[in-house]
Amino acid sequence: MVVRMGAKEARNKFADLLGSVHYGGEVVIVERSGRPMVAVISLEMYERMIADREERFQVLDRIRGRVPELSAEEVEEDVAEAIAAARGTNAEGGP
Repeated sequence: MVVRMGAKEARNKFADLLGSVHYGGEVVIVERSGRPMVAVISLEMYERMIADREERFQVLDRIRGRVPELSAEEVEEDVAEAIAAARGTNAEGGP
């Protein structure tokens, strides 16, 4: 469950906030002047998010390792060809 509270209330009820996050499994969004500023999450949720992020970056690194190194000009040429093919025209813009 997500709970929203103002910064002043969070400061005044900090011990309760920690308990509701740790023991109650809540996520607390702390706002200042009605604008969300931070989210307080459990350490377990934080560690899970970091592990998921690392796993995704490892996948990207594996993919990146299989892709040949191309110059910026080669990439731009490939993109232009792909756009032309999608539009049904040649790379110079003609039909």
